[in-house]
Amino acid sequence: VDIVPESRHFIGVEIQGARRTVCLLDYRGRALYTREHAGEERDYRRNMELARDMIHRALSVCGMGLDQIAGIGVCLPGLVDTQRGILEIRPSYSWTHKDIRGDMSDLIGYSGPIHVENNACARTYGAQLFRREALGGAQTFAYLFLSQGIACPLVLNTAMDFGSVVGSGEVGHMVMIPDGEPCSCGNRGCLEAYSSDSAVLRLCTQALERGGAPVLRRLCGEAPPTMEQVVAAQEEGDADVAAIVDRAVYVLGVAVANINNFTCPSLMLIEGKLFCRPSNWDRLLEVVHQNLCGVIRTGTQFIFVEPDPFSGAMGAAAMAICKDLETYIEL
Repeated sequence: VDIVPESRHFIGVEIQGARRTVCLLDYRGRALYTREHAGEERDYRRNMELARDMIHRALSVCGMGLDQIAGIGVCLPGLVDTQRGILEIRPSYSWTHKDIRGDMSDLIGYSGPIHVENNACARTYGAQLFRREALGGAQTFAYLFLSQGIACPLVLNTAMDFGSVVGSGEVGHMVMIPDGEPCSCGNRGCLEAYSSDSAVLRLCTQALERGGAPVLRRLCGEAPPTMEQVVAAQEEGDADVAAIVDRAVYVLGVAVANINNFTCPSLMLIEGKLFCRPSNWDRLLEVVHQNLCGVIRTGTQFIFVEPDPFSGAMGAAAMAICKDLETYIEL
């Protein structure tokens, strides 16, 4: 029994607000089309309309109709009810109780299956489809994803539980420092308020406003800094930026140690722009091992994944493929 690659096709979409991506895959997960649309857009309806337009463009370029699409996967940050296809809440954008599945179906005129997932969880489907060799025989793995927020879903990685995600993985809202910095969720001291891209960029912007971070100022000019520029400034020895990044990595390292103390995954994949610089890998792992409980198994393998703008959309499409394959699997 084998899979005929061209027998079915699937679409994946990631909606982050600051950017939207779409891909079209065949049944073996080969990308036939990818496209990114960048630009801050906080309005929910407008984001959905942009995603609709990107889907229609993908179909047009590939010479396909909606009737040739076997499933669509949609992912986005926030707490998602996967059974109902509803985004319960995305605090930073004040999106609540959004019917992603229904709205997407209506907008694009598609009556087939639409699967909705948190964007970090979607990346776990992508890992299982595209990184099987790296996962090896790991019975459990976690996927730590840093972007505007932070999430780390845990996955049961067995032949019988393909794509079985345990929990929502919203570790970005674990309280690291009681009564600390305010977080978009309304609490204070959350991991997201210290180690997310949003937090790092906020602190770097404050440093620039104080007249500090000279290297970063040279790189970004009068425009808001980007994470790529932050990492470059750190590489060039900007002391202000280095201190901000070191603090972010330190708090994240403590959080990762807590995750490992609690779940002991066989493997953890880590994706984030902070870790485009290998020295930040070393610092993170140093902090993790300093904070691991000595009596707990410390054999977790860490793999740093190169950030890919399409990993979310690819993961969403992989989720749609997995859900389709489940209809053919007899346990």
